[in-house]
Amino acid sequence: MFVRKVSIPFAARSVLQRTLHSNRVLYSQPYTSKPTETKPADSKVAETKPAESKLAESKSADSKPAQPASVDPKTPFPEPKKSQEPDDEKIEYFGNTRFPKFRAKPRRTITPGDAIGQATPTVKPAPQTLKEQAQQKWRDILSPEKNLESRARIIHDIGHSYFQDIVDLRDNGDKLFEAPKQLIRSSKAHYLPSVSGKTLAGQKTDVIDLCRGKTTLLTVNFNKFSELHTNSFIDPFEAAFADSEDAQVVRLNIEENWAKAMVLQMCLPYLRRHTPKDRHANYLIHYGDVEGLRKSMGIANSLIGYVFLIDKELRVRWYGNGLAVMSEAQSMVMLTQRLIPNKKK
Repeated sequence: MFVRKVSIPFAARSVLQRTLHSNRVLYSQPYTSKPTETKPADSKVAETKPAESKLAESKSADSKPAQPASVDPKTPFPEPKKSQEPDDEKIEYFGNTRFPKFRAKPRRTITPGDAIGQATPTVKPAPQTLKEQAQQKWRDILSPEKNLESRARIIHDIGHSYFQDIVDLRDNGDKLFEAPKQLIRSSKAHYLPSVSGKTLAGQKTDVIDLCRGKTTLLTVNFNKFSELHTNSFIDPFEAAFADSEDAQVVRLNIEENWAKAMVLQMCLPYLRRHTPKDRHANYLIHYGDVEGLRKSMGIANSLIGYVFLIDKELRVRWYGNGLAVMSEAQSMVMLTQRLIPNKKK
């Protein structure tokens, strides 16, 4: 067997030898945890301190805090108290996974009897030409205020989950509160916001134009499920004021999602066929965002139907939501009669 000899330089060889020697010495000595310091026995120099230094040491000894008592190692230390999380901050998970369940945000509802709507009546802008509309659009793009409004709207849409209303409906039910039993005073009542759209009769108009001059029961729906709620108010209203010319029902169907809006447009023939013809002129469909209407009218969940009693001056005098109970239907009819003093009984 051929073994090749490797020549090591002299400097490297000396370093290697010193390292091996130091390792032998280190492992041959017994291990001691802490080296002990020894003082020479023949030290005859006595350390003397003046009286002032002794007095300073006595003062510093008195100022030192008392040391804690010795703890027996056999007795266990007391465990720190665990902070109890409130029930609304506990996190629930799906089964044995670590994926937290979706938790709906708390409902932000209005207090029954408070005035809703906008403080001032809506003033319609003058009709604009295509050139003026384009100039206004360009001014809105360059406006910092409009940019902040659109940014706030985008942030709200990102933080609002598609399933939030479904979870809220499951946890809290399909009724926000019971409708008030009294009218809102005319001096404190607010005005109905403007929402434009197209009726089933094919006419482009505004909800303000449909409600002006008559006592109106305005219903707001966002989906088919909420129609069950609004119909529970419409049926007793029409039964009581079928022969009245001063009372009417206006339905507002809102679709905010552009994809669903395309489906709704394709279903318009079906909607016209299943809606009586005398109601086509008062059935308004709106496509687009209505965040201003939500905030001003207290609409907290789009899966719930809402009804509003509007007087001749377009002021919101009463409101309800969800499925109507007997007391709410009776209050609605009684309060509508107060707004129609010339109604023949």
